[in-house]
Amino acid sequence: MAHRIPMRAFMQALFADTTLAAQAAEIAQALLAAGSLRLTDIAAKMRGSFHAPYKRIQPFLRRVDPRPALARLLSAQAPFVLGDGTEVERPQARRTSYGGVLRDGRTRGFWLLLLAIPYRGRAIPCGFLCSSSRTIAAADSRNTNHWRAFEPLKGVLGGRPLVLDREFSYRGLLEYLTAAGISIDRGADERLSLWAAGG
Repeated sequence: MAHRIPMRAFMQALFADTTLAAQAAEIAQALLAAGSLRLTDIAAKMRGSFHAPYKRIQPFLRRVDPRPALARLLSAQAPFVLGDGTEVERPQARRTSYGGVLRDGRTRGFWLLLLAIPYRGRAIPCGFLCSSSRTIAAADSRNTNHWRAFEPLKGVLGGRPLVLDREFSYRGLLEYLTAAGISIDRGADERLSLWAAGG
């Protein structure tokens, strides 16, 4: 599937700078080919010896925040927005600032809350938030991380539901969403649907 995506043209729509768009296209193509978030796996799928691609990825990530680019993918025609919380295992990430311990209490990794819109049977990412037991302990709480992820969506949801797993149906989040003016409805399939009031 990855080879069918006109990645350079796609990234040019997200990044105004043509150099950044070309770098993003190369990295995204390698990410799809690797099927992994690990930089070493991505670098292995890029052109050049192993060290050269790795050295191209690092400055790009330091220079570019992907969140504004992803937010441009939030289409006005999207019927709803999906929110999916996923645990990402990173057993080798012992010296990173973001790596923590997952729910099992042993495996190292982090939590990724991915926001996406449906498009032709696929989920197109439009935002994300990363946290871990380490970042939460150092700064705030898991609830605050969720609130921070949903806050920017208030203005763009309109009448579209935000569809979430039941993992997000805890009292603190529901109270926050109600106070923020976001109506709440439970779907028959036990997923939690949220949408902006007045939609």
